[in-house]
Amino acid sequence: MKDQWGATLSVGTSASLDAWDTAWTQAVHFVDDPFLTLAGANASDDGFAMGSIFCGVYRILGGSRPDDAAVQTDLKRAQARAQTAAEHQHLEALHHMLAGNYTAAGQTWDSLAGSERNFAAVRFAHDVYLHVGDDGRRLRSSQQAFDRWSPGEHGWGLVAGQLSFALEEAGFYDDAEELGRAALGLDAQDLWARHALAHLYETLDDSAATFALLVDHQNVWAAQDGLAVHLWWHLALRLIAVGSLDEALAIHDAQLPVATTPFRMCDLVSLLWRLELLGVDVGDRWSTLADRFAERSEWHTAAFLDLHAAFLFTRQPDHRATARFFDGVAASHPADVDGFHSENARNFATIVKPLVVAVRNGDTDPAGSLQVFDVLDDQLHRIGGSIAQRDILRLTYNHYERLAADPTKD
Repeated sequence: MKDQWGATLSVGTSASLDAWDTAWTQAVHFVDDPFLTLAGANASDDGFAMGSIFCGVYRILGGSRPDDAAVQTDLKRAQARAQTAAEHQHLEALHHMLAGNYTAAGQTWDSLAGSERNFAAVRFAHDVYLHVGDDGRRLRSSQQAFDRWSPGEHGWGLVAGQLSFALEEAGFYDDAEELGRAALGLDAQDLWARHALAHLYETLDDSAATFALLVDHQNVWAAQDGLAVHLWWHLALRLIAVGSLDEALAIHDAQLPVATTPFRMCDLVSLLWRLELLGVDVGDRWSTLADRFAERSEWHTAAFLDLHAAFLFTRQPDHRATARFFDGVAASHPADVDGFHSENARNFATIVKPLVVAVRNGDTDPAGSLQVFDVLDDQLHRIGGSIAQRDILRLTYNHYERLAADPTKD
């Protein structure tokens, strides 16, 4: 059967195709629960591979460990059910992800998307390149996808929104705004297009445009809970920029109840850290996040997550999980006899581990931490995320510079 974008899909029943299309509609609009939508078909349809591949991909990108029981169930189902050449390429890419070789996964999906119009491959590649901070490959991948769609065709707005984000991250601001606006004009719930514009206006330091984009349309995106916390974070950054620090802190407090996933927690960690660097007293807010993160299993799986956990536990030195976290980082992803067994292991050894130590020691040895930052400078994009998210490293560096120049000022 064909999915909503025209890609061939192996299914045992038409209900599985409906679940696949519904799950993608939910995913690209960041609403409801695509995993739940696919659960029945994944469990019961022995001819349906792609639902399990979808779940496996996004569990890994969400920080799940490769040996997580749910991930392994997804993998076994996909291995048993993949039938078409495209499904076997998707499965190959998932294997790369499980091995920690994210770039290889993205390249596998790019190859598939270059041979046929396959939105799943396009979106998986886009998201995996964000995971490893590869702006160049994401731009090439997004442009390839965009070239396969024509205005007016179903899905054009989605690939336009993806290309908008890729263009912004690569510095092509006018083109990014044009495509982001076009995509959002087609679908006001295209949250990735709105997100691309939020990044653009953050980069351009345009608070008025951000407020128009977010405040004036809050009734739309605030209900898209899959990414809403991140959009609130964007709004908080602009509030900080205009000096409304109490309002920015209030966003943290309002979003804390729903910040239950690792990446949502990272947004709040980032917000508290930035506010503290500006001299804001955040009270005992760190302890709540530390308690929450301590109960999660997504430790030492993604560079971005461990960096933000380092910020968090640095502010909670006596927390019951602090020593466990820092010891766990140091012991994670050991090298094999012949070197590092994966891209992720190499990133942890060469970027994450020294950076985490630098963050932990920054307030007591700012000069030493600055040296680490300087050595890693041209590699820091490898922690993943966006330019705006990684700006926390620049702000932290500036803080250490001030401490090194005058240790009495904290």
